[in-house]
Amino acid sequence: MAFVVVELRGAVAHFRAVDDSSRTYRTGATTLAQQLGIDPSDLPGRHYTCRVTSDEYGVTRSGFELA
Repeated sequence: MAFVVVELRGAVAHFRAVDDSSRTYRTGATTLAQQLGIDPSDLPGRHYTCRVTSDEYGVTRSGFELA
C-alpha cells in the first residue's frame, strides 16, 4: 500500500494512504524514519510503500520502502 507523510508534529509523523486522503494516521517519526532509512526531518512529503496486514493486534505494517 502507498502512503505519503503529510506533516510532523513534534515526534509524531502524520501520514495518509495515497489513494484515500480522507483519513490521517499517526506513528513515531523516529521509528518511521529508521524503517525508511532516512532522517526524520526528511519525512514530510515523502512517499513510501509497505505491507499492511490485519491481525490480532489490529493492523501491522511491514516491509517499508521509499517510493
